[in-house]
Amino acid sequence: MHAAGDGRVEEREDPRIIEPTDAIIRVTASCVCRSDLRPYRGIEAVNDQVMGHEDVGVVEEIGPEVKNVKVGDFVIGSFVNSDNTCEICRSGYQSKCVQGEFVSATVALRPRRPVFRRRMAPWFPRRGSRIRS
Repeated sequence: MHAAGDGRVEEREDPRIIEPTDAIIRVTASCVCRSDLRPYRGIEAVNDQVMGHEDVGVVEEIGPEVKNVKVGDFVIGSFVNSDNTCEICRSGYQSKCVQGEFVSATVALRPRRPVFRRRMAPWFPRRGSRIRS
């Protein structure tokens, strides 16, 4: 999004692992929500952002310190990467984590997810269900 009302489909450079806790995800579904629409409608400032911050997809690449998922896992992302260790997270409010980092750009086909060890978790389908890509 470049300005209010100016949403574009653009080619972007493929992401790469930068931090040892990063992962590259091939997004299979993502959504745009009210917080994306506020800048689009001119209610908030636009910062040349890629829309979207809730997503599901398949892990394509992981950094050497990523231990909770492996390449090929189907994962569910959150709009906040949280540490899952602070008192707030342990109380069930990961979106308010004191170490939390906001995630965006999940409408991109292959976003880099920083600090992957924190929040993204594998999705385990029920027996007999199929994952389509």
